[in-house]
Amino acid sequence: MASSRIAQIKVLLADGMRELDRQGGASDANLLRELFFGSSFDGTIPAPGELLQTARKKAGESEARFRERRNALLRSFAQFLIQFGQSAPRLAADADARPDIASRHYQPPQTGFAPDHAHFTELLANAVNATIIGITNERLLAAIRVALDRKRELGPPDAFWNSLRIVFLGESLLATVNDEREEFNDPQEALRQRHLEQTWARRSIGVYLKRTHSTRWALYDWPYLPVLTGSLFEFRDGSKLVHLLIRPPRRSASDYLFIDVNDNVDRFSAVFEDIVHHSVSDTMIVPVGAPAGQVFQCNEVRPHARVLKDGSAASGWLPMVIVITSRPRNGKVEAFLQLRTVQNAAREENRLSHLGGHILHEDRVRPSGRPLAEVPKAFDLTHETPLSAARRLVRNATGADPGTGLRAVTTGSYLYPDKEHLFFFVFALELPESLHIPRQSEMHLSRLRELLAIRLNQVLKSAASLCGRTDLSQRAFAAAAEVLALNLTLHDRSDLAELMLGLVDDPTADRGSVAATMSDLLAVQTAPSWMDSQEVQVEGLAGWHFREFFSQLVPLYAEIGIDEAADLVAEIDADERKRAARDRLADLYQDEHVISLLPQDL
Repeated sequence: MASSRIAQIKVLLADGMRELDRQGGASDANLLRELFFGSSFDGTIPAPGELLQTARKKAGESEARFRERRNALLRSFAQFLIQFGQSAPRLAADADARPDIASRHYQPPQTGFAPDHAHFTELLANAVNATIIGITNERLLAAIRVALDRKRELGPPDAFWNSLRIVFLGESLLATVNDEREEFNDPQEALRQRHLEQTWARRSIGVYLKRTHSTRWALYDWPYLPVLTGSLFEFRDGSKLVHLLIRPPRRSASDYLFIDVNDNVDRFSAVFEDIVHHSVSDTMIVPVGAPAGQVFQCNEVRPHARVLKDGSAASGWLPMVIVITSRPRNGKVEAFLQLRTVQNAAREENRLSHLGGHILHEDRVRPSGRPLAEVPKAFDLTHETPLSAARRLVRNATGADPGTGLRAVTTGSYLYPDKEHLFFFVFALELPESLHIPRQSEMHLSRLRELLAIRLNQVLKSAASLCGRTDLSQRAFAAAAEVLALNLTLHDRSDLAELMLGLVDDPTADRGSVAATMSDLLAVQTAPSWMDSQEVQVEGLAGWHFREFFSQLVPLYAEIGIDEAADLVAEIDADERKRAARDRLADLYQDEHVISLLPQDL
């Protein structure tokens, strides 16, 4: 029985290889013969290790490359054998009526215009695995959104691809692309626009995919000249389809062509796998450590995706950069802030902030693209590491190199009760009025009085929320009430500050009436969104900007020359009560014990 079963398996393998050869897979069939049988089907078959060594030598490939190709081929051949075994009886019976047996496995390529987004989106929605290789991928996000919505409409609410891999062309190669931007006859401007579009696509796709709460996706950079662009889709039945793009030179995406090819024997799949294998993962790595005065000491690194997780109780500090941007308008200098939206930020949505972000491990290893002989363990405000991060943030948002315009001004910190703390290196940069800022950057000029109104509204909302809570200890309520009272004092609402402190002194006081008073003063504040062409409700200022508004941000505004900032600083300095409130608030925000007591982000 055992020998009969072995003989049957040998016959199945041999017949399958012959059928694969007849369908055009000669090279794959030959490799399979070498792996399973060697030089003869009938004689004594050499040991598996010997077969493997002989096959690799004949292939003339590196061990790693041969292993990848062998594994991919064996997986596809297993699926091929299942289909072949199921169809063999029927094919034998119908052989006379249908002499071209291979035609059942062959489907002619389909072609069309790439702007047929519905076709691509349908393929993406139906696929279980997708590998997408593009240049800038600037139009990809919309298709991913629609495809995932469709998956979740037809399946479970947390449906996702088993694997979604997206490859971008390496930044150093964007100058070699010949697209419609070459019609400018200005290579630098064409490169600037490609860089902006790629940066925006990478950021917005990454932000969106993080919000899906799936980890089965990855972004990559392809550092070589592109051998192809397109997508590989794998479907639930095991079939694969390659969606290739043909890009005529100096033409826009509306003129691109596509061709869809069934990949029955994994020829194209191997190419896609090679590209991903030799690409550079876009996984961002961030240093972790602790500040000592104005110096940041690095102790370890962590993946960006695993830091700042609410409730993680992770220890350590993360080095960050903030660039205080300003811009002249009508003869006055105004603050130039970014509106954080679901498209450009993973946290603190619908809040205003200056350009900010992590200092990456890459900024330590290759500041501004220049490799260092030794990775610095520590850096301060004058070091090239934070300067590199600041330049990157400005370039990604504006498309322009800040050159020597960036000026290091101060450091700051932000404490969290339940995750890593933040240590900021703060720079200042005045952007020229003539500089065109891409709409997707969501940069907006703001007068100081507007920021004051937004911040006061934020404080009132927090006060109303605090008064409505019944789950707090007296100590936690007292700490939060003091912080809010100090903020209200700085906003010329000492009357409301007294109400908050009164709730601490008299635990039986009616908190509900105070909450109602605060709520009645709230105003709906909006800002225009350049991308959505509509008003977005502004929730307030982001983290550090809110906490350090009076102690650090406004004085910096005064130094930069932002209109009315110097007057506000002088007013606070001249008012003993406000001056004391500012200094006390700055101390409380740097007290880890106080921050641990605060029941909400204040």
